[in-house]
Amino acid sequence: MIHELHSIRVIEEECTGRLACLRVCPTDAIRVRKGKVSINPPLCIDCGNCIVACPEGAIVAISDPLEEVASYKHKIAILSPVLYGQFPRSITPCDIVEGLISMGFDAISDLSLESELYFRAIKDYLEDYVGPLPLISSMCPVVVRLVQVAYPEMVDQITPIQPPREIAGREARKKYALEHNVPEDEIGAIYISPCPAKNASIKEPAEKVKSHLDMAIGIRDIYNPLLAAITKNKKAREEDGDILPPDNIRSPLYLNLPITGGLSRALQQKRYISVAQLPNIIQVFEDIEKGKIRRIEFLECFACTGGCTGGPLTVDDRFVARSKLQKVIEVIGEHQTGDEDAFIEGHYHKGDYFLSQTLEPRPVQSNGLSIIEQIDRVKVREEYQDKLPGIDCGLCGAPSCAVFANDVANGVSDPSACILLSPERVEELRELYGLK
Repeated sequence: MIHELHSIRVIEEECTGRLACLRVCPTDAIRVRKGKVSINPPLCIDCGNCIVACPEGAIVAISDPLEEVASYKHKIAILSPVLYGQFPRSITPCDIVEGLISMGFDAISDLSLESELYFRAIKDYLEDYVGPLPLISSMCPVVVRLVQVAYPEMVDQITPIQPPREIAGREARKKYALEHNVPEDEIGAIYISPCPAKNASIKEPAEKVKSHLDMAIGIRDIYNPLLAAITKNKKAREEDGDILPPDNIRSPLYLNLPITGGLSRALQQKRYISVAQLPNIIQVFEDIEKGKIRRIEFLECFACTGGCTGGPLTVDDRFVARSKLQKVIEVIGEHQTGDEDAFIEGHYHKGDYFLSQTLEPRPVQSNGLSIIEQIDRVKVREEYQDKLPGIDCGLCGAPSCAVFANDVANGVSDPSACILLSPERVEELRELYGLK
């Protein structure tokens, strides 16, 4: 039995089997049977498309509750740059940091310099790499899992470098332990996340080693209490006549990372493509498999529209959030300290940011069938593919006729589920959806 931890669950009593989720799943992990959704764990890549598509809100993201933060003696918040684009323009990054501290966090890491370290590591890896191109960014865990599940032969093309959130978790924990003379195991590194896939990547990293982060809280889960804390702090400052210091974000690259093309543009002399949305990414991957894309060196992929600003756990509209981030980037450009390069040179060690374990394809079946049994199933699948109309209506509970034929061959679906193979199925559906 293959077991995978995921950050998506179905509230069965809320599900009415409307099929919207079925149509948007990029890995055909969803089935609708007897009017209820089920998700095949080995195929699910935690993209969150089904969360957005479900009209009843029956599919939800699982993130750690805010109350669990208190279980750590020392608490460090690791901030996705997307967080800075979620609040009204009058709220500055410094307001957000102050609000988190007043909520009980002991320290804040904004990934600024870790993003620069990540970028430096990618540049070094690109210069030394010899192998099939293009290399694929490891930033988006949905894309990493998509490759593991659907394009296993391309796994070695994923850059084996820890994403900035993981680098920040490791470095922030070390720094806090050293400065406060406390054991690292008493420190909780909590990621403020824009998407469920990052939550899943913390609970079960793609490379099957322990994450440097301990838990993840969705932006939408922390937004209201954080906004309340910010409002309270601003009111108190106005009454006391206090002024916050200037924002201390030190790297514009950090704020560009969640926006499509942010990392690629920083590579400058490299040949790159930036792609957002899973259908587009899948098309590019298929073109790579067919040999249509050869001269591109680096592929930056985001599962969400426009990058992480479109994540399912965000609050604000992705276009508005992007505009706010760009405004913060302008302000940072005016107040940069100029010592970032010196910091990077002092902290960067070649090879120090590589994944500690090689990425492997994810097994999607563990049936232990013999070769003869596998051949028999292929024959059954081809037999039903010839019988089925190829209209992909989804009323059988599978996303396409081809997938349904495969389900029949594997014994997990009955041919009578197709309305064209079984007229009785129409009456069953009428009753199921209350059309009598």
